Amino acid sequence: MRLSIIIPCYNVESTLHKCVQSILTQLPDETEVILVDDGSTDATGLLTERISAENVAVRVFHKPNGGLSDARNYGVIKACGDYLTFVDSDDLVAPSTIPSVLSYMLQHPEVDVAEFPVRVHCGHASEYLQEFPVKIWGTARGYWLGTEAWEHTYAWNKIYKKRLFDNLRFPKGRIFEDLWFYPELLSKEPKVATLSFGMYLYNWNEKGLTANADADALKQLLEAQLRAARLMKTHFLSFRGWRLYRSMLFRQIDIYRISGEFILKSPLVKLMCILHKRFKRANR
Repeated sequence: MRLSIIIPCYNVESTLHKCVQSILTQLPDETEVILVDDGSTDATGLLTERISAENVAVRVFHKPNGGLSDARNYGVIKACGDYLTFVDSDDLVAPSTIPSVLSYMLQHPEVDVAEFPVRVHCGHASEYLQEFPVKIWGTARGYWLGTEAWEHTYAWNKIYKKRLFDNLRFPKGRIFEDLWFYPELLSKEPKVATLSFGMYLYNWNEKGLTANADADALKQLLEAQLRAARLMKTHFLSFRGWRLYRSMLFRQIDIYRISGEFILKSPLVKLMCILHKRFKRANR
């Protein structure tokens, strides 16, 4: 088996069929699709069985609900492929993406991770195209800084060698689990390639975390950014490092505005948060 495509499924009866069809229409030989029904309470479980019955390449597993990370980890355990990729069940993969990226990796055996473009927030006013330079990066840190990878730590617009997951899993119980997971993978120094072809279609979800992040979610996001910066030895006084720190400052200001809590302990940061809140209050 060359490639395993892992799709966690939880109460997605309205989107799953379209998602899977976008993959099955471009499936290369020696590829399996793994549907992990994570304790769905709607008709998702029945739908996964129906899809599997109609497609020999699709394997289905049912498990108690454990969250997105747990479902992905379960899929990794069950995967038979030498390579892995992930797809979220409310997203799509553009035609020819999977065979073209897999072919690239087979032609470049030194590459451990291949990342391809993303159409972000499809169907929403904030939609944009996230593209990358065509390059095999010399170091993981060079890739991290050169592409500002903290902005695209997504699990799903990448194909990985499965061996990277031998001692690595997505963290259970974490929000923004991709930002917790991907820097840890990069800290193992894989060889990363960024590509100009292929496309992941990341659909906007008005009920999703991005649209409805509360103070606790923002706190976990900031904590994940801090951890990522440490793992990737990101120096905030550098130009690229400052751009990450600026993002962290915005998160801290949002957290203080909502809950009054400080995660970044610098006195200057505290002063900025207080002044920002006063300014916002004065201009209501």
